[in-house]
Amino acid sequence: MPNRLENASSPYLRQHKNNPVDWYPWGQEALDKAKSENKPIFLSIGYSACHWCHVMAHESFEDPYTASLLNAHFISIKVDREEHPDLDEIYMRAVVSLAGQGGWPMSVFLTPNLEPFYGGTYFPPIPSYGMPSFAQIMRSVIDVWENDPQAVQNNARIITNVVRAQFEIEAYEAPVLDLDNTVEDLNQNYDWRAGGWGKAPKFPQAMVIQFLIQRAFKGDLIAKKMATHALDHMALGGMHDLVGGGFHRYSTDADWLVPHFEKMLYDNALLAQAYLHGFALTGNPYYKKITIATLDFILREMTHPNGGFFASLDADTSAGEGRYYVWRKDEIERMLSIEQFSLLQNVIEFPQKGHFKDDLLILRYKDNPQILAETIGISDEELLGKLSEIFSILREHREKLTPPAKDDKIITSWNGLAVTAFAEAGLLLEKDDYLLAAKRALNFLLDHLQVSNGVVMRSWSRDKANHPGTLEDYAGLFFALHSVYEIDFNPFYFGKMKEIVDLIQFEFSGKDEFYYDTSIKRSDLIIRPRNLQDNATPAGNALAAHAHWLLAQLDHDRKSQERFEGMVKRILTAAHNYPTGFGYWLRMADLMQSPAQQIALVSNGDAATIEPLIKIYRKAHRPYSIIAAKFEGMDRSHPIPSLLDDRPVIDDLPTAYICVDRTCKLPITDIHKFKSQLEAF
Repeated sequence: MPNRLENASSPYLRQHKNNPVDWYPWGQEALDKAKSENKPIFLSIGYSACHWCHVMAHESFEDPYTASLLNAHFISIKVDREEHPDLDEIYMRAVVSLAGQGGWPMSVFLTPNLEPFYGGTYFPPIPSYGMPSFAQIMRSVIDVWENDPQAVQNNARIITNVVRAQFEIEAYEAPVLDLDNTVEDLNQNYDWRAGGWGKAPKFPQAMVIQFLIQRAFKGDLIAKKMATHALDHMALGGMHDLVGGGFHRYSTDADWLVPHFEKMLYDNALLAQAYLHGFALTGNPYYKKITIATLDFILREMTHPNGGFFASLDADTSAGEGRYYVWRKDEIERMLSIEQFSLLQNVIEFPQKGHFKDDLLILRYKDNPQILAETIGISDEELLGKLSEIFSILREHREKLTPPAKDDKIITSWNGLAVTAFAEAGLLLEKDDYLLAAKRALNFLLDHLQVSNGVVMRSWSRDKANHPGTLEDYAGLFFALHSVYEIDFNPFYFGKMKEIVDLIQFEFSGKDEFYYDTSIKRSDLIIRPRNLQDNATPAGNALAAHAHWLLAQLDHDRKSQERFEGMVKRILTAAHNYPTGFGYWLRMADLMQSPAQQIALVSNGDAATIEPLIKIYRKAHRPYSIIAAKFEGMDRSHPIPSLLDDRPVIDDLPTAYICVDRTCKLPITDIHKFKSQLEAF
């Protein structure tokens, strides 16, 4: 008989609905029961695409004896970390403090007052990997809970205080950070053999790469070399799915070869932007192709019929971990013509024993496609075109297999990243289908995830919005609004942007410049976390700082400018000490130290009359510029940016005002002068 998780909003929780464990979702019922019965809470946190979460579920949570121990002695709560990133952040810090490392599944034992007193990650069903079995751990916890409750309380108090201290923010600021030195520090720790930073497992550092690209636009050659080297090596394959497009979560080795095969929306949104901006910087056609293939993958496999984007694809299928993505040489040969297979052998590694279990192959280029094209004696475009045909054939074959499970939650903050990627790519690459995808996804968020009084919810599943939004959800919605505003300058979106910033200030403000990650209305947390470091996604505070910068430029908002500068200055020391953990903040530091360009376009005609000016603006990636426009027929029932105030049309012609740090040049009606002034910035 299914347990309480049968009707949960999370697909991950529903995967456990038939466990013999008497699971509760996180909520008042479970928390009250723990207090009334004075039982410890066993908190299990994971997510749908997590391989080891599935392993522990099969080994332990489906086991009747394990379930009997949990049911008799604990209140067992199952949490999807993607729905509750705040809980995950708090208790992950506790686990790292206890075990020296973290990960998922996360297994934490709490007092009824929600204080952690013991925890770890994956626990095996029998003693192995140098660890006791899960049952042994439970029996030890039961023994100390029943026979030495004071020891439990002491340990819980110590661990809780340790975690609380980690969320404290030191009250000092640095007025400036030498970003040239930061680039050099990143260079000193860069892997010039395989690309990226760190050893195995190696994660894509999209936000750090974006910072380097931003510096490269200023002429920093070291930054450009690092960014393009990283983009090139991640693109060779393995972690990059050459056949289906998009990227897996991370590489289990230092060479980007054998991935952890799950695919996450946020990785693909962030990496699509990184390759798009890499293309804008270098003109490399392969970066453009990767951007398109990644976004097409999201449209094909991770898009709700009504427009929102799904959370993830699992690493596993019934055939085993990663089996959906790996190949046998002979099956590839059977699918292709002699000429196609011969070409593939010239460009793809085919080691005798494969790269993966059972001698299976993970497709990876032998070298950069531009070098391979030169070796073969054909152009880049011709090689990429022929490979596209080959990969389409392989993808058609793959799609006949049982696909990985899909986590069909629509997460607000992740969708914000994806909307931004589609909007930017649609404008820069002139792809109307991407602009439509961005608008449809934003409308999905506004229709389903922003509820009464403008409150933003975290996720949507099974026709219902669930769980209060975090700071990153509000900020993510702001960026979705801003990116779509730049498509057609609809004042409705700008008005919503201002509304979101007001809500952020009301719901999340603390005693200093930084915001809390959770709303002031939350009452089920032992700590209100404030995590300033970027993880797989940008820190909520970093996104909020960027939102303040944009609003300051668009709306002449001095308070937003001051808040932006105050936030960035207080993070600079941490960013200096650990630059790979503060990539998005480094971009903000670069913005703070750079002049900002504001462009206002006005016309007495309709939107088409300013299109020639817009096209010139959109031919480049402009990280230090913002743009606003007003024209005849625009909806005037919503506010427009103050940047557009007192901007008369000259000689009844579409007119551009170009300002730098709010000091404006003479208005321009000549397209050529507009282009030259943009390029002179």
